[in-house]
Amino acid sequence: MLRQRLNLVMTVAGLMLAMVSCTNCYKIDGVVETLGYEGRQLSLIEFLPYRTTKIDSCTVNHGRFQMTGKADTTRLVFLCKDNRPIIPVYIEKGHATIKLLPTEMTVSGTRQNDLFYSFLRKKIEIDNRYEDLSQKRISMSRMGMDSRRMELIQDSLRMVVDECEEMICSFMAENYNEPAAVGVFMMLSAAPSNDIPSLVRRILDAAPKNFLTQSYVDGYTHRVGYDRN
Repeated sequence: MLRQRLNLVMTVAGLMLAMVSCTNCYKIDGVVETLGYEGRQLSLIEFLPYRTTKIDSCTVNHGRFQMTGKADTTRLVFLCKDNRPIIPVYIEKGHATIKLLPTEMTVSGTRQNDLFYSFLRKKIEIDNRYEDLSQKRISMSRMGMDSRRMELIQDSLRMVVDECEEMICSFMAENYNEPAAVGVFMMLSAAPSNDIPSLVRRILDAAPKNFLTQSYVDGYTHRVGYDRN
């Protein structure tokens, strides 16, 4: 009887430890329907200014891959093939799904990945509308359309640009305290120039202090000489 009780206690303790450890774990399931991935190794790599760290890796098998590990903090990394970035991924506790399809590449299932890729879908939709209008303007110019119609197309292009900037600023205002906002800022400020784009300056001017102290943001503001004071 005593041994049975001890066995029960040990079993319960083991289950509790497993549950505690799993609460700080990430799990990633991946689906690949793009050529050139079968049998290849994929890695999660964190690129920092002075350090590059490989977090996890696996091999694509029959169009599937899986990674698991600890997620004590939320980290922005990149899914890479041959150490070349494919798409950004937030490592955070929970179960995420990565889809590498011919028509899209997305990550979903956890808070930061859902936030980031929801933003990205909206931006891609606006960018596509801008590209369609831009191509229409080029076609009209080649056909010798009258200046009034060309002005209307140009006005439409400006409206799309304004819509995109407002969407970006609205997202940032709602999510400055989320790691996903840093990922969006990284995407917007990726150009090596020391000149601050007007949109990036607008984001920085409206940002709370805790956003400005994020390592990437702080490094950027020091590099370009931004000072809000």
